[in-house]
Amino acid sequence: MSRGVLGRLSLRLAHEVLHRAEPVMGRLVHPQRLPWLGRLPAMPEVGSLRSPARPWAPVVGEAPGELRTQPGIGRLPDDEDRAARERPLHSFFALHADAVAVVSGHLWPALVSVAPRLVRSTQALVASRAEPVGARVEEDPAALSAALRSEATALGISAVGVTAYDPRYQFAEFRTGDEVGDRVIVCILEQNHDATRRIPSERSEQAALSTYAQLQDRLVGLTRWLHARGYTARAENYIGESMFIPYAVAAGLGQLGLNGQLLTPHAGSRCRINVIHTDAPLPFDEPVDYGLEGVCDRCQACVRRCPVGAIPAQRREHRGIVKAKLNTKRCLPIVTQAAGCSVCMKVCPVQAYGLPAVLEEYERSGEILGTHTDALEGYDWPLDGRHYPPGEKPHVPAAIVRPAGYAFDPDRVDPPSGHPVLG
Repeated sequence: MSRGVLGRLSLRLAHEVLHRAEPVMGRLVHPQRLPWLGRLPAMPEVGSLRSPARPWAPVVGEAPGELRTQPGIGRLPDDEDRAARERPLHSFFALHADAVAVVSGHLWPALVSVAPRLVRSTQALVASRAEPVGARVEEDPAALSAALRSEATALGISAVGVTAYDPRYQFAEFRTGDEVGDRVIVCILEQNHDATRRIPSERSEQAALSTYAQLQDRLVGLTRWLHARGYTARAENYIGESMFIPYAVAAGLGQLGLNGQLLTPHAGSRCRINVIHTDAPLPFDEPVDYGLEGVCDRCQACVRRCPVGAIPAQRREHRGIVKAKLNTKRCLPIVTQAAGCSVCMKVCPVQAYGLPAVLEEYERSGEILGTHTDALEGYDWPLDGRHYPPGEKPHVPAAIVRPAGYAFDPDRVDPPSGHPVLG
């Protein structure tokens, strides 16, 4: 969306003021200090911070044949197993702790405003892990699955899927040997649409963090529901002890987009993901070919519109997964210094209009809905206060792409010694 001249001026002035406050305020959001923010009053969960508390309806119909690829995502199982053995996954926050420490202070406006709720929701989630488990009553798995989904709907969770626990997706820092159960319940909560239209902005970044907090609150409720039925259950926190996206794809909730994010048929990547590990005998869901990869290949809006060209147009094999490997070295500094950036989310037609509308337009005209239009691909840039329509992108100075003290090694496979485990 375009804010108009005065709106863009306000966007730029706000960015300048907040940027100048970073040396002082940035210290508050150091991971060791965040728990203290949980004692402060929380910003009211209203307007563009509130997530829609409605379940997503099932997707009806199939994608046109030329858009189909494979259920879920392209995988090379032997290469995937080899990568897991030879190069175990590590948490990004542990692997790149030095780079994260440099750029995290730039996120202070969103973190300070939302941290009280986020910290308290995390504390409640962690506490729920130790709550007592009731006496188990044997239930038919199909009936249990239906009851679980009904409870998730009542709690306001947008979508739920179930898949098998896979140690290949768990970060090495959290492999303790006491994992809970052999099933993973993947939960998704939709992010506010109006806030997402304002990307990039502090409001949209606040909405993203607020959605994580709201989802964690709902996971506490679902964990307690499982405990009451006699099943063990352990929810991860929003930082994550494992990779959420592969679980979501395996559970049939979406496919991997060129932007490196989970694309759901209902909201694209305008959602937040978390998981619950459990021993409840829930039937597994299956990966689905929604035609999303085919849409991505023909759309390429995120590739064109990324301010720093961090998104490749072609998929290649990486750790046994066929995907577009983002240039995180260029992406991370922009995300943290340009109000969360997320231009790749904003310009995605599936996020903006939903997959059914995109497929309907494709079948009618052979075109991807909204591409090359300012309504979808235009955005206001907080660093200079200008509006950039299709075909134009902001100039990003080297000082932004490579901030002072920022050293990011994309090939690092082991975290620096002595780094504490997060979460």
